Amino acid sequence: MKKKIIILLVLLCIIIALGLGACLSSDSREPLQNLGMYEPYPGYNQMQERFEKQANIAMAHTPRVMTLKKGIQVQRTPSEYDAGVYHTPGNQIAYNTYFLNADNRGCTACHVNLNDLLSGMAYVHPDLRSAYDIDMSVDQCLSCHTYSPGYVTDMYAFGSIIHGLHSASRNYTGDCMSCHDGYVQDGSLRLWDHVKYERLRGIVDVPDAAGEFSFNQDTLTVHGTEFSFDWLYYDNDYMRYAARISNAEEDPRIFDEWKISVSGHVEEPFTMSLVDLIKEAPSITTTMTIHCTLNPLGGSYISNCEVKGVPLKYLLDKAKVKQGATAIYPTSTDGFTIPTYISHLDKFDSYLVYEIGGERLSTVLGYPLQIWIAGAAASSFVKQVTDINVVNNPKEDIYIYKGWEKEEGGYFNKPNVAVLYTQEGQIIEVGKPYTLVGYADAFELAITAVEFSLDRGITWTSYSTNGTTADRWIYWNFTFTPETPGAYVIQTRAVCEDGTVSDRPVTTMVNAK
Repeated sequence: MKKKIIILLVLLCIIIALGLGACLSSDSREPLQNLGMYEPYPGYNQMQERFEKQANIAMAHTPRVMTLKKGIQVQRTPSEYDAGVYHTPGNQIAYNTYFLNADNRGCTACHVNLNDLLSGMAYVHPDLRSAYDIDMSVDQCLSCHTYSPGYVTDMYAFGSIIHGLHSASRNYTGDCMSCHDGYVQDGSLRLWDHVKYERLRGIVDVPDAAGEFSFNQDTLTVHGTEFSFDWLYYDNDYMRYAARISNAEEDPRIFDEWKISVSGHVEEPFTMSLVDLIKEAPSITTTMTIHCTLNPLGGSYISNCEVKGVPLKYLLDKAKVKQGATAIYPTSTDGFTIPTYISHLDKFDSYLVYEIGGERLSTVLGYPLQIWIAGAAASSFVKQVTDINVVNNPKEDIYIYKGWEKEEGGYFNKPNVAVLYTQEGQIIEVGKPYTLVGYADAFELAITAVEFSLDRGITWTSYSTNGTTADRWIYWNFTFTPETPGAYVIQTRAVCEDGTVSDRPVTTMVNAK
C-alpha cells in the first residue's frame, strides 16, 4: 500500500513539474500571476514589469521615417528589430534612437537636403544641385573648405564656419554632440556623420559583395541640366550668372558677329568669324565628358554631353604651329584662360563647340563658343573663347589642372565616383533586387574598375571596366538583393589605369523592409 502511495506521489510531482515547465516555456515576458500561477523565484513579476516598460520605451523611440518630395521614404537610423538584433526578454532597447539619439545627430537631423540648404542661403553659394539627385554629404563641404589653394580664401575653415553659423542661428537648439561623437581612445571629437556606421546597431554586413554589374559610356546628361560652374571671379561670370537667374535669351547677333583668332607661336596667325569657320571647317558631333576640377568626391559637377564643334586641330593646322610649341592658352573675352599642353592635344580630341544637345549653347554654358578638351578638367573648357594663343614656354612653368590635389599628395576626386538617385536611408524591399546607379571618372585617366563593399570596407568586390576611354564617364549599374531585413551600408570606389583608388569610398545606407 505504501509503495502505491509513493508511486502516486512521484507521478503527481512529475505532472506538476511538466505543467510548470510548460508555463515557463511560454512568453516569459507575461507575468505569471496573470495565468494564475506562482512566481518561479522572488521578484520575477517585478522583472517582467521592467521588461515591459523597457519594451514600451523602445516602441516609443522607433526610428523616424520621412517622405521626401518625390515620394521616396527614408529612415536614416537603422532599426535594431528589423535586423533581428533584439528578440530576447530584457534585451529590447532602442539603442540607436534612445541611447545614441541618432535621429537627432548629424547634418540631416536638421537639414533634410543639404543641396537645398545651400541653394537657399542668403549668401550666394555655388549650386551643387543636379539632375542626378545626388544625396550631398558633409564630405563634399569638407573637400572645399579644407585644402583648396586658389579656390577659397581661408583654408581649413570648415569647423570655424559651421560653428559660427550654428552659434549665430536662433533656430539652432542642439549642442556639441548633435554634430560630433566622442572618441574614447584619444578624447577627440569626430564628426558623427563620419563614424555613425561604426556606432549604429542593426546593420547587416555581407562579405564579398555579390551582385550584377554593368556599365556604359554613352548615357547622356539630360539636356538643359548640364553642369556649369559659374562662380563669381571673372567679369563674364557675373554676366552668365545674371543670365541664369533672369532666364535671359541669347542674342543671335552675338553668334553672327563672333570672331575667333589663333595667335602666338604659329607661322600664320589668323582671325575669322565663327560663321565663316563653320562654313569652311568640318563639324563633328560626338559625346564628351566635362568634369570640374573642384568637383567633390561623389559630387554633381560633371556632365556627359552630345556636342557639336570644329576640331581644334583644324585651326592649329591652319595656323601652322611652330616647332617647339608646348601649350595653348584658350582665352575668353574677359581675359580668363587656362593652359593645356600640346602633348595632351596630341592624345585627346578637342573641339570649338557651338552646340550642345543639338542646340546652340546657352549663355551660362558659354554662348556662342566654348572649347572642349577631352581628358582635361572643366576649368580648361574656356567659355566665350575668342583666341587660341600658342606658346613655347617651358612645360615646368605651366601648371595644368588634373584633379583636386590634396596637400599631402594625391587627389580628393581622382578617380571620382558617385551614387545617383538613391537617398541616405532609403527604404527598399527585402528579398527584391535593388539597383544602384552612378558614375566614375578620372579626368585624363581611364577607369579600369568599380568596386563595392557591403561589410563596411572589410571586403571589396571589383568589377572590371577595362577597355573604356578617358573622354567619357563610366555610367555603372550595380544590382544586389537584401536577403534579410535591416540596414545595408554600400560603399563604392573606383580604380583608374595607373592603379589609383578613390581617396575615400562613397557611402550609402538603405533600409530593407
